[in-house]
Amino acid sequence: MRHFSATEQAILQALALFQYLTATQLMKLGITKTRKGVYPTLARLMAEHKPTIARINYTVSPVYGRPESVHYLAREGVKILQEMGLDAGEIKHPRRTAVTFASDHSHRISTINFFIALKLWVDRKGYTLRDFSFYFQQGGGSNRNNKGGVSLSDNRLDIEAHGVGYIVPDGVAIVERPNTTPVFILFEQHNGKDTKRFLEQVHGHTLAMAEGIPSIRFDVKHDGEYVANRVFCVFENEACMQAAMHRLAKSADFQPFLPLFYFKSESALDTTGFEEGWIAANARQAEI
Repeated sequence: MRHFSATEQAILQALALFQYLTATQLMKLGITKTRKGVYPTLARLMAEHKPTIARINYTVSPVYGRPESVHYLAREGVKILQEMGLDAGEIKHPRRTAVTFASDHSHRISTINFFIALKLWVDRKGYTLRDFSFYFQQGGGSNRNNKGGVSLSDNRLDIEAHGVGYIVPDGVAIVERPNTTPVFILFEQHNGKDTKRFLEQVHGHTLAMAEGIPSIRFDVKHDGEYVANRVFCVFENEACMQAAMHRLAKSADFQPFLPLFYFKSESALDTTGFEEGWIAANARQAEI
């Protein structure tokens, strides 16, 4: 195995944790401070005889410009990390080599940004991020549907009540804290201005929570008792967030769940990080 610099190892390990990362996200993680520091390292990892990482490039959009390139582990990168001592189950990487997600770029990058903010908070506090998974992860195994064994999202929650069928949270995470209850997180990233679609997602979450489905499905316990999850919602559009919160605050059916839903704009998350600035649907400050 060739020698990898500390920065190269940090990039490989970060990709194993987050699966997809842009240069900007690598800087958010503190791996390098400048683009001049990260780009040459990425280039070296891609230019080898057996590249350890690969990159997805995008064409220019007339609306958004050119989306930032996304990096992920190549097969050789997975092999190298295993030789460094990581278990295969600890390494996130695409199941297929031909990945693009051009139509999903903004939503997927925003989802990863949330988990970067969460990881930085966990590290600062000395907590443990026991596990987290994205909606686009498909681990296979028993999580398959009944039509040809097609793999389903690792985050899928089946709900039998009221014809909902199932929900797929954008993220699931468990944060262990010393001598207290874990923070059990289901995450939703809402892009665009479709308030109705978000409210339908909330309805699915409340049905699942009422039955304790997330806690049982992910087996989250403290002192032998199941831990209720909280739903963290981040909005690309703040006006859409305010409209959704206003509707929920007036809903009698939502009142029992009001303390368990946390709201924040994408710009606020980028500015304040994970720890501060979450609010409930009634606009009151929400404590983590």
